[in-house]
Amino acid sequence: MINFFKKKRFGFLLFFFLQLLLTQYLNASDVFGDDHLGRKQSFKHPKFGDIFGIGIFSISNFVGDSKNRLEKAWEGAKYYRNKILPEEGINPDEAYSKLDKLWRENHPDIACQYDTQMAREEPSIPLITHSIWLTNMDKPTELTDHFLGYYKHSCKMNSTKVGWKHYLWVQDRNKLPKTVRELEAVGVQIKEVYRELSDEKDFCGVKPFFDQELAESKFGRAADILRCVILHKTGGIYRDIDLLMTRPITGLALAYDFFAGIEYDYSYPCNAMMGARPAHPVMENYLEIMNRNFNPQTTPKYITYFNTGYNQKDRDFYQTLCLTGPIALSIALKKTLIEQGPMAFGVPIKEQSDGRRDRNIIFPPEVFFGQTQGRDGCSYGFHAFAGTWQLPEFGSKG
Repeated sequence: MINFFKKKRFGFLLFFFLQLLLTQYLNASDVFGDDHLGRKQSFKHPKFGDIFGIGIFSISNFVGDSKNRLEKAWEGAKYYRNKILPEEGINPDEAYSKLDKLWRENHPDIACQYDTQMAREEPSIPLITHSIWLTNMDKPTELTDHFLGYYKHSCKMNSTKVGWKHYLWVQDRNKLPKTVRELEAVGVQIKEVYRELSDEKDFCGVKPFFDQELAESKFGRAADILRCVILHKTGGIYRDIDLLMTRPITGLALAYDFFAGIEYDYSYPCNAMMGARPAHPVMENYLEIMNRNFNPQTTPKYITYFNTGYNQKDRDFYQTLCLTGPIALSIALKKTLIEQGPMAFGVPIKEQSDGRRDRNIIFPPEVFFGQTQGRDGCSYGFHAFAGTWQLPEFGSKG
């Protein structure tokens, strides 16, 4: 009888131990559907719901991979590394080495560790997703069914039931009845740009540039400016219309003060998907870089280089990348990283006046910009690179 109770006690203790161990790998809700890998690598937070990202990230090699992929990269990536960075006074090897160090210091296995995440009561980045759709007011173009599908699925991954808010920024909601109807039905809030940002101060000094690009139907540039203004002012996570969130991103909002991902060829971080707390130093520098780029007295030569020898379409494409797009973000990011000193104890870039320190990270391509439809073991999403900002059928000229 004593042996029986010993066995029962041992069995109970073993069961309790296994349950305790398995709490780190609790099956998440049905939000994952047929994504069994996503479900397996997730757990449920009592307040914030499904958290994806248990032990899924390897040690990246930004220095080595950026060199290895350069030979097969497109023209813009080579121009960025060989021309733009040196002209900005940035040593490419030093810049990529900083990204490697940032990755090691703030690796998700540290920042997104189970016990750390479960202890969080408030996110570092507000649980708000922002997307932007600018269109010609005389001939407005609705979001396509494809992009609406991306939007709805992304909202499903990050539920309003656990505190998420989803904002679509437009010029005039009345011009987009189908888009507004379908997205409001799934909890998206429609924000009209000039109603929400009615004061010059709301635009952080870049309103003239936004107004100009919008008036010229340069919707890509205008959207670049607007996303920076929004993240600087309110914080949150910006998602391009053609980026599909395939897993919940809540864990990143809990763990980091700023994040973005580098493009597949390891050229530059892409502004199609990024998150930031309000008034983050990277976003402040991003605004300063755009101000500098639009000023004829301070425009870098590598931007004016495209004025000759290129047709209008290619010129607009490259200049948008440099003026307001991923390259402008990249310069802001690298200047912030390089100029604001070393990292320590996983809490880089800049100690704030209130004593807080930011935790920031740039993810390798597979996280947001991989080539497997967002189903890699470490993927949170998939970017289609539809390039609507270049396509006349969407009314955009750059």
